[in-house]
Amino acid sequence: MVKDMRKILLFIIILLTYIGVVFIVKEDKTMPVFNELDNSYNIYTLDISKQNINTKNLLDYFDNIKILEVYPYINPIYKKLINLPNYSFNTALSNKKNISLFTSLYLRKIDDNSLSEELAKYKINGIKINKIKVYATNSIINHLIFDKNMKILSKK
Repeated sequence: MVKDMRKILLFIIILLTYIGVVFIVKEDKTMPVFNELDNSYNIYTLDISKQNINTKNLLDYFDNIKILEVYPYINPIYKKLINLPNYSFNTALSNKKNISLFTSLYLRKIDDNSLSEELAKYKINGIKINKIKVYATNSIINHLIFDKNMKILSKK
């Protein structure tokens, strides 16, 4: 009987030791959403509607980042007249040149619809941008999110 008790006690000790080792050595499987060291490039669509970003100051925020598309704010009163929900940048051209081409197209649409007051306003203040699609590294996007308070809408 004592021999059986020792076997049972030994079995319980081994079992408890095994369970303890499993819980102590258990690997943490959580992964950070953004790894600061990860410099792989992705396409991000960012919500920049809360910032005062327009065609006049866009390069202050995105000078060293490849911009793929901009989504301008269009006054709902003449949204149907303008009909330019987004503008795709030519990746062979610089951001500065693409912004110039976009601005010219947008202002031409404003002028074609005889919105002279709006035209003057946009020439002085620039065209407000709500969203932007960029090709950038995770570390650059982290900087924009945490330092510039921008939000990611999508990542490809």
